[in-house]
Amino acid sequence: MIPIRKPEQEFLLDMANKKFRNKAQSVDSEIQAQAQELADKKKPGFQKLIKVDKKMATLIEAEKKYKKHIQSKDAIERKLLDDVRKKAQEVSEHLSRVKNVRSWSGVGFNDYSSRHEIDDQASDYFVSELSDACYKESHKHVEDNHEIRNILESKRELVMSIIYSGASLQNIQGELSKAYKSSGIEYHLPSTLLALPTTTQQATS
Repeated sequence: MIPIRKPEQEFLLDMANKKFRNKAQSVDSEIQAQAQELADKKKPGFQKLIKVDKKMATLIEAEKKYKKHIQSKDAIERKLLDDVRKKAQEVSEHLSRVKNVRSWSGVGFNDYSSRHEIDDQASDYFVSELSDACYKESHKHVEDNHEIRNILESKRELVMSIIYSGASLQNIQGELSKAYKSSGIEYHLPSTLLALPTTTQQATS
């Protein structure tokens, strides 16, 4: 009897491995299909079988309550935020009209944040702008009605009129001295300027 040769042995081994591998794959597929079928049958009662069904039920109920709360909270938050935005727009439009009527400059009421975050609210912006407008309006009122300021303005106009009057320097100096004194302002005409008429007269003679 002639022993099997190595090439023949290797060929038969390779063929055997392939056949068993293919059969194993077929068996595995059959096992998976049967396991899935069995699992589908057992699944409805599986939680009860391992005694976790009640705990799962209470977990699902808690999740439902939490989800309902979040949805309700979100709906309330959206409603409140829409109301805030509406009210902020109303204030902005009102203040913009007032700004035009009262001729406020350097203030605006349209640059508030539409996000309305806790630390960035429209009311804070409006309060800041209104504070600025209130100061400017108050400053203008005090300025317009300040007695000394009005007198000073009147005296300044008088001084300008004296300077451009065309009178002699000596007459202008006298009138200026009176005007400045009545305004509470010290006035000293430079000596060089006082010498001008003399120099001019000498040049003429």
